[in-house]
Amino acid sequence: MNFRKLALCIALAAVLFRTAAAAPAPAPDPLNRTNPRAAITGFLVACHQDDFSKAAEYLDLSRLPARQREQEGPILARNLEALLNSATHFDILRLSRDSQGNPEDDTDPDIEHITTLDNPERAEPLNITLRRSQPANGPAIWLFSPATVAAIPRTLPALATASAFEKRLPRFLVATQLLETPLWKWIALVSAALALFLLFRLSLRLLHRLEASLSAHFHKARETGAKTLAWLPAILAPILVLLILTFFRIFEALVAPAALTRLYIGRALLLLVIGSIAWGVVNLLDYLIVRLEAGLTPHRRAVSHSVIDLGRRTLKAMISIFAAITILDNWGLDMTTIIAGLGVGGIAVALAAQQTLANLFGGVSVIGDGPVMVGDYGNFGGVLGTIENIGLRSARVRTLNRTVMSIPNSAFAAMNIENYTVRDKILFNPKFTISRATPKEQIHHLIAALEQLLKTRPQIETGPSPVRISAFAAPAFTLEIFAYVLTKDVDEYYRHEADLYLAINEVIDAGSVTLV
Repeated sequence: MNFRKLALCIALAAVLFRTAAAAPAPAPDPLNRTNPRAAITGFLVACHQDDFSKAAEYLDLSRLPARQREQEGPILARNLEALLNSATHFDILRLSRDSQGNPEDDTDPDIEHITTLDNPERAEPLNITLRRSQPANGPAIWLFSPATVAAIPRTLPALATASAFEKRLPRFLVATQLLETPLWKWIALVSAALALFLLFRLSLRLLHRLEASLSAHFHKARETGAKTLAWLPAILAPILVLLILTFFRIFEALVAPAALTRLYIGRALLLLVIGSIAWGVVNLLDYLIVRLEAGLTPHRRAVSHSVIDLGRRTLKAMISIFAAITILDNWGLDMTTIIAGLGVGGIAVALAAQQTLANLFGGVSVIGDGPVMVGDYGNFGGVLGTIENIGLRSARVRTLNRTVMSIPNSAFAAMNIENYTVRDKILFNPKFTISRATPKEQIHHLIAALEQLLKTRPQIETGPSPVRISAFAAPAFTLEIFAYVLTKDVDEYYRHEADLYLAINEVIDAGSVTLV
């Protein structure tokens, strides 16, 4: 690699990073309350850390007297956490990550609906909502609305009772908690996950055996056209994973862990769901590429293999990157900064490896355009030889001296390529000179005799004037023969060429013409 280019790229990256760092940016909210999902997540994490004073900062306590906020805020935060833990249908991952919230969620754009709880003390249910407020300094933040805060003390006592099932369990299974979820629920969730994993393995084996049995049984049917479902084995395993995850999600709703536990379980399930979808897409991609290669001729397949393999790997990488970005974005990571960093790094790499990229795209253009194939013989920028390989970086030519010349694809794509293999016929174009002292009648007779010779041979194709005087000089006339030998085989052409030279020599001798 050129170290001067590398140093230039590093300097450019440093300038870009320094410029980005120097750009003024608004001060972020220290509690990350800039969107509904982040606000709920931060609140639950603060409650899990038993920092209810910090959790109280996620509540809009503006309707409470100032002297009561410090004392009642932590109590209200603790009770609100219990309310959210009791809402088994509440899913944090469904909340908006937009700083503007979900505009279709409520008629008031500053209100975000979180969940609804049955309120035994009142006829109407309790709506837990967030309200967007704009501090004097800093970005807009989302807080639990004053209406939600006011309803907390009246609804908590009716929701805090233990279930009849928990009363029959040993005390330590209920009292011991992890992420606000009792130990018995964790045992149930882990047991269900293990059982479903074993079910997945067993089902996958059964499906593979069934698919193999059906393939053997209906082999003739598939050969006669029943190939419409040939792609199905590529997505069987991913579909099975999605079904297993659906069963686990149903079981999780029955167990009803705490809200923070549901958040982390939801993130894990999201990882598996998106991973399964990406897995299925990659399998379908492999299936389609295999079908594409099978449809190519062996000659074309040998040339296109490297580009097809590069395309397969590139598409797989793009699918994996897209899946990773989707997962990390839903987990709450700021992908804008990461993508910007990747963009700057990509510019630096592209500048440092511009020659490699030029060869890569040159190879793609040569293989895509197809001026030559592996095994073709021709003239490649003045080099006579046979193409042995067209790779992603260079093309290799076996010369007439039996050496191998490697030509970078960027240069190979730009040079004049003369492919002899694709000729449908071979030009026969000898020239010879006769003395200027030759009589005019003899010259006309010679031309007519040569034309007659060419036209009587079936393997020769002639035009209107196959023999003509093409040049005139002080000592001699130049006669040129322009005809085609109807063959693609060079060795056969050489045999016809030798016969023609001997026949032409006989015509010249018979005409008593002197060559000079």
